Amino acid sequence: MSRSQLVVKFAIVAIVVILAFSLTVNWSSSLQMAFLLLVLASSLWITEVIPLAATSLLVAFCQPILGIQDFSPALSPFFNPVVMLLLGGFLLARAVEKSDLDEVFAVKIVKWFGVEPRMLTLGLMLTTAFLSMWISNTASTALMVSLALRLTAEAKDERGNFAKILVLGIAYSATAGGLATLIGTAPNTIAVAFLRDLANYELTFLGWSLYCLPVTLISIFIIWFLLFRVFPTDTSAINIERLQQQPLRRDQRLSLIVFVLAIVLWFSGQLPEPLANVIGWTGHGLSPSMVAALVAVILFLLRVLEESDISKISWSTLLLIGGGLSLGSALEVSGFVGLIAEGMTNITFGISSTILVVILGFAALGFSIIASNTASASIFIPIAISVGVATNVHPVILTILVATCCNLDFMLPIGTPPNAIAYSTGKIRIQDMVKVGLLLDILCCMLVIILAITLWGFMI
Repeated sequence: MSRSQLVVKFAIVAIVVILAFSLTVNWSSSLQMAFLLLVLASSLWITEVIPLAATSLLVAFCQPILGIQDFSPALSPFFNPVVMLLLGGFLLARAVEKSDLDEVFAVKIVKWFGVEPRMLTLGLMLTTAFLSMWISNTASTALMVSLALRLTAEAKDERGNFAKILVLGIAYSATAGGLATLIGTAPNTIAVAFLRDLANYELTFLGWSLYCLPVTLISIFIIWFLLFRVFPTDTSAINIERLQQQPLRRDQRLSLIVFVLAIVLWFSGQLPEPLANVIGWTGHGLSPSMVAALVAVILFLLRVLEESDISKISWSTLLLIGGGLSLGSALEVSGFVGLIAEGMTNITFGISSTILVVILGFAALGFSIIASNTASASIFIPIAISVGVATNVHPVILTILVATCCNLDFMLPIGTPPNAIAYSTGKIRIQDMVKVGLLLDILCCMLVIILAITLWGFMI
């Protein structure tokens, strides 16, 4: 970042904070300070004047100084069990990447779908989505884009559209895949933490997937259909003979065993009541965070991971989540969340729950276009929970709605790391991404809204 850009961004933050202060002079001191902290953190997260993780630490540091709450409760969200859940997910992802097990998955599944372009594209997208459920969206996109570029290197693609379809399809399906599990993307874990802390509701790993796996699957088919409609291609067949499946090495076998064990333990922690009644077992009772800790220990005991691998995971993301939860705590204890919920309740008084769901869904999506999805979730989820408590819409529905919509930015390269990776290949123009991404933003947001209105209420 150049000096002039830095000065401009600092000026923007200063102006926004000053304007916010002038608008809140009639509020109580606690409300004023909480709102100013919200504006400051949001501005810093959006402009990235300082690193996102530094803003998160600043959120906790400012709370005792501003008189919102003591440093201990401001800092405790950084040690929320959800942070352990994501840490375990990161370590499992590191083991999969380090052993090249992700490439084994990719090659195996892609070969099942044959050489016809549409089916091969669908295979790559489903594979990417599956990997993104368990490893980072960035890692799964990087792997699969590299594989796609190798596949299209000698393909007949005079329009260049098939390369666009593959690269965008992989990036978008990585985002869609991250919706399906608690460790798939940061807003999911933030949502569960806020539900536990603010609504006293424990959403299980399996419970989350029951809500969001249909969103993932339907979104992938929407993306697949739309890409071939927007970018017609005359490519007829792809050569996949270059993809060679090698026997599994020892580290790959161990990583695979732990990977499967983690999935089984996460999904069987607490079984849905109908299934538990049938089989006579309610689950092993370990929380997702405890399973994550156990998986991490096993990976180190088996020497799949070493101490040096700890430095290679995304600690900045963990700090970002802690900062988001800490900001939510500040807004809650100050009464700001209740104030906003009361205001939204008054605004939406007399309107149907359907319109309320539509407003929250598109508001979360719109804010995530200009801010990180983690920051958007940290700001909107406490508000969604409070609105749910004050209305006839269950807080769980609104929380999952907001968390999911915060992840649905397909329009710009800066929207998500998978988008940035797709753009960096040189196969995609910004106009291409905007043209198809805007449609996908609207369609996928509407999909989530429809599911929230029609089906999710029966799952609580």
